[in-house]
Amino acid sequence: MDWSALFSTLGLIFVAELGDKTQLAVVTQTCKYRRPWPVFLGASLALTAVTLLGALGGRVLGEFIPPDVLRTIAALAFIVMGAFIAREAIRAKQEGEGLAECALAEPQNVPSAQINWQAFGATAGLLFVAELGDKTQLAVLSMATKYASPWAVFAGGAIALTLVTAIGVVGGQGLCRLIPERLLLWISAVAFVAMGILMLLGVL
Repeated sequence: MDWSALFSTLGLIFVAELGDKTQLAVVTQTCKYRRPWPVFLGASLALTAVTLLGALGGRVLGEFIPPDVLRTIAALAFIVMGAFIAREAIRAKQEGEGLAECALAEPQNVPSAQINWQAFGATAGLLFVAELGDKTQLAVLSMATKYASPWAVFAGGAIALTLVTAIGVVGGQGLCRLIPERLLLWISAVAFVAMGILMLLGVL
């Protein structure tokens, strides 16, 4: 194992992703679904897969799908997700649901071991699309060309993104305890749409 490649990639990706749209998406998905573990697992799987593509074949992928197309697809995915979350916020208000607090615990009639596949799948799909061709994947690709061990680069990138995801999930849980759920839905909706627009403009 090339430890220099591993730790160099880990440090670079960790710093690059702190506060990035990926982490913000993890926070909002945690607030939306109130299922931290499925969100964490879905995000980690997606980011690990994207990192693997970057370490082994990011350049090949870029030849088949132009970066502008990938960015547009990801931006539209964020905007659509924001619209769906806004619809949930409107429904919650109309139905008069009690949303004073975000309950993080699993419902009593659902076994705690049962995973929320909707939260898992939605998070994995969204983040996979969002990170294809992103600066993180390009950074992993460049590190893979610099070092002779792509697996060390992959391991460093995957660990960094998993740590960033964990921080995002913890942050989302904290917000859920402090802010009413309907307000969180609106914040999430605005955040997703804003990130999508900024991605279309090339800012993110």
